Amino acid sequence: MLLSRLTRLLLLLPVIFFCTTPLVLALPSDKDAPVEIEADSADINQKTNTTTYRGNVFIKQGSMELHADKVVIGYKNRKPSQLTATGNPARFKQRPEKNKAWVTGQGKRIVYDINSEELTLTDNAVLTQNNDSFRSDRIVYDRVKARLKAGAAAKGSERVKVIIQPQQAQ
Repeated sequence: MLLSRLTRLLLLLPVIFFCTTPLVLALPSDKDAPVEIEADSADINQKTNTTTYRGNVFIKQGSMELHADKVVIGYKNRKPSQLTATGNPARFKQRPEKNKAWVTGQGKRIVYDINSEELTLTDNAVLTQNNDSFRSDRIVYDRVKARLKAGAAAKGSERVKVIIQPQQAQ
């Protein structure tokens, strides 16, 4: 009975994680939306304090969507501390504000550190909004400082490529 309750609680922790964590570039209503998680498998490991979702992982909350081959959520003191998504590539999209264009991102690895509120995309990392794009081997977004770094500034090894489309006359 106790193991059943613990397992149920651990299955709900990713939901609690998404509901209580401020999302990067999120609509205000996103945090109040239900979390949907789909995957081919889920593995809850109480010894390592991780929950691993594998195979066509899809996580949605409000406007935020995450697609990955694998998502691992790490916990410290029973609270989510880090989410790591991997894929070929792992992808996310989110609408920052109503009537604003989608922000999309991808990389072979996406890591969100909950405590520092830092999002790191690595290995063919790309961030795009409208037709403007930002690409490098490593992109780091610090949500608290509202600071974006790429390439050497983000401890990457490749140059940064930024494409900014001309604004259309209104």
